[in-house]
Amino acid sequence: MMAMKRWPFAIVAGLLLAGCASVPSGPIVMALPGSAKSADDFRADDAACRQTAAVDAKAPKKWRYDMTYLQCMYAKGNQIPAPSGMFAPTTAPAPTTAPANQPAK
Repeated sequence: MMAMKRWPFAIVAGLLLAGCASVPSGPIVMALPGSAKSADDFRADDAACRQTAAVDAKAPKKWRYDMTYLQCMYAKGNQIPAPSGMFAPTTAPAPTTAPANQPAK
């Protein structure tokens, strides 16, 4: 019987905590202007992508906001820096057989 009286308190507490959450105010990631972008174009892209990220990040999850912002900036032709070593160059393995158009030695 006591448990029946506690569930409204739990719901009210959850709603109050959810009301304290806010959408992030801006990205913590960096985007750079594309090679053919002017400063004004970059600022316009930045403003549009911040708006898109704020709308998409319905829950106050910073990583979601940042990822939406980066995707938007990249789609608009801006540069997104990646940590060094994240995309290590790969080399193709050496062929083990002679190509079909050349005789084997």
